[in-house]
Amino acid sequence: MRNISILLKVELLEAIKNIKLIWLSLFFAILGVTQPLIDKYMEVIIRNFGGIEGIMIDPNASEPQANEVLLATFSGQFNQIGLIVLIISVMGMIANEKNSGVQGFIFTRPVSSLEYISSKLLGNWLISMVCILVGSFVSYYYTIYLFGYYSITDFLLFLVFYSLWILFIISIVVLLSTIIKSSLFIGVTTILLSMVFILVGNINESFSLFLPSGVLTLAESQLLQSNSSGFLLMIAPIIYIVINMYTAKVIIKRS
Repeated sequence: MRNISILLKVELLEAIKNIKLIWLSLFFAILGVTQPLIDKYMEVIIRNFGGIEGIMIDPNASEPQANEVLLATFSGQFNQIGLIVLIISVMGMIANEKNSGVQGFIFTRPVSSLEYISSKLLGNWLISMVCILVGSFVSYYYTIYLFGYYSITDFLLFLVFYSLWILFIISIVVLLSTIIKSSLFIGVTTILLSMVFILVGNINESFSLFLPSGVLTLAESQLLQSNSSGFLLMIAPIIYIVINMYTAKVIIKRS
């Protein structure tokens, strides 16, 4: 545990030194405020910038609820543009160290492969979640300001489920980094895999129990207060994360 905590501190200090925490937090803050403003002022935006000729706007359309706006923020902003940028920001976490020889130097110390990859997983997950939480609370503030109150407790529980999805994504990057040398290829592969999991889960909800993206269904159900398969949807991503980490450990040990 001591080695993990030391390596974890290194990851966090590196993120602060490279101002990653700042620019990634600002990015998610912008994403967080975008959806509530668009949902509230779409008609005004269309009138001022494009005109409304040929566009049908239902005057009787009801205003979206706060939880619907929050869901749109995560499914339409964070889980698309945000996820791509997040993956790009972490795709070189191991590959760069491997290519520069830093990884070899670390293993000359009494550090096990499990401690090394665990620090990478936890460090980058913590950094990612801090930035996502900044954007999340910006989105929450503007949403309740513009659309009405939504329980902060329910929103926090939603974020707990969503954080498990982010942990899975980071674990894919860790695994691929032990196999592939190119950071770009690691990033592209992770993006494609994450999108495939999301699409397959959306096509047939019965697959959710067997997919890591099933936890997104659980998070969505929490936000909309609808029925779901419950906490069983958390099992698949946890199993995938354990498999990814164990496989990464075996590959590093053999290399």
